[in-house]
Amino acid sequence: MPRTKSIEVTKDESPDLEARIIAAIGTAGLRNVAQISRMTGAHQETIRYKIKKRFGRLGFKFHADVDFGKLGLSQHWATLDFSKAYCGMATQILRALNQVGYLTYYARLVPQGNYVALFALPQNTADQYREFLSGLVDKGILGSFTLDQILVSRHKAMDPSFFNFRSGRWEIEWNKVAERPPIPLPSGSRQAPADFDYYDLLVIKELQKDSLQHLTGIAKKLKVHQKTLEYHYRTHVQKWKLVQSYRVRWTQDTTKRLVHSVATTLMTFHGLSGAELGEVQAAMSKVPFLWSEDLLKDGTYVATLYVPVVDMVSFTSYISDAVPYLSSKVSVGFVKPGEASSFTVPYNMYQDGEWKLNPRQMENALRKESVVPLKK
Repeated sequence: MPRTKSIEVTKDESPDLEARIIAAIGTAGLRNVAQISRMTGAHQETIRYKIKKRFGRLGFKFHADVDFGKLGLSQHWATLDFSKAYCGMATQILRALNQVGYLTYYARLVPQGNYVALFALPQNTADQYREFLSGLVDKGILGSFTLDQILVSRHKAMDPSFFNFRSGRWEIEWNKVAERPPIPLPSGSRQAPADFDYYDLLVIKELQKDSLQHLTGIAKKLKVHQKTLEYHYRTHVQKWKLVQSYRVRWTQDTTKRLVHSVATTLMTFHGLSGAELGEVQAAMSKVPFLWSEDLLKDGTYVATLYVPVVDMVSFTSYISDAVPYLSSKVSVGFVKPGEASSFTVPYNMYQDGEWKLNPRQMENALRKESVVPLKK
C-alpha cells in the first residue's frame, strides 16, 4: 500500500488550529488524542502528526509536570556562591549532588556568576541539608548559600496566542498582553504522599526524559515486563496523578537568525508586601513565554522565562510599566548557555521503600568529584 505524504500545513487548515491543539494539550494531556480531537475538531491522525513531528520542528518540547509533594518530596530553591578556589569545579560538584544529594536543576547566572539550584528533598530534611551546605562553607567550597522551601510552584504551559505558527516566531502586542486577565498562583496546600513504589519512579523518570515515549519502549529500555509497567502506570502514576500534566514549551535555541536567539531569564523579587506580590505575579502571569513561577517561604518570588532576544526590551518595558516602583526589589539574571542542566526525579535515592539522605555519602561523592581533597 502506498504511503501518504505528510503535509505540514494544508491550505484548508484553520490558521489557529495549531494554537488550539497546543492549548488543548494543556487541558486534556499529551496522550488523550481523542479528547484533543473533540476539543479542536481536528482529525486524530493530524494531531498525532503535529505532536510527533510538526511541533518539534517549530522548537516545541513536551515536559512531564511531576507532583513532588505526592512523592514525599519538598522542593527547595537555592543560591550557591562558590569560592574562587572551587568555582572551576562547580559543575562536577553539582552533578555529584544530583547523583547523591537530590539536586534536580542547576544554572549559572550572568552577570552575577553565582549558581541557582533546585533540590527535591525528603520531607523534614531541610535543616539537615542546610547543615551540610554550611559544612561546605566551612571547608571553603562555598562562600555563601541560601536554601528556601518553595511554597507554591507552577510550570506554566505555553500560551500560543501570540505565536505565529507559519513563521515560527512570536508576534506579541504588549498592550493586548496587559489587557488579559491574570492567572493567580494556586494555593500552597501540602500534599499527602501517595501510594507509589520504585517502578513508578522509573516510569516517571522516563516520561520526564521523553514524554512521547510509549510504555512498550520504556519497558524494553528498563527490561521490565510490559504488563508490570502498564499496571504501575495505570494504578499509581495515573490514578494518583503523580504526573499531574504535560506542559508544552517553546525551546527554540538556534543562532542562525537573530529572531530565533533566546535568553533564559530569571527575575527575582525580594521583600515584597502582599499587595506588591499580587501586582508582580499578575503582570508576570500574562507573559506568553513565562516558563515557571516559584513563591518561596521567605516571600521571594522567582519567575523563569524564555525570552526571544528581539523581545527583551519590549518585555522588560512591559514589566517596568506594570510595577514601576519596584526597581530596588528586583534582580535580573541570565542563564549562561552550556552551564545549566535539568535532571529527573531522584529515583536512585529511593531505597527499601523510603527516601534516603546520607550527608556522609554526599561528602564522599564531592571528595571524589572535586579532584582535590576537601579542605579540613
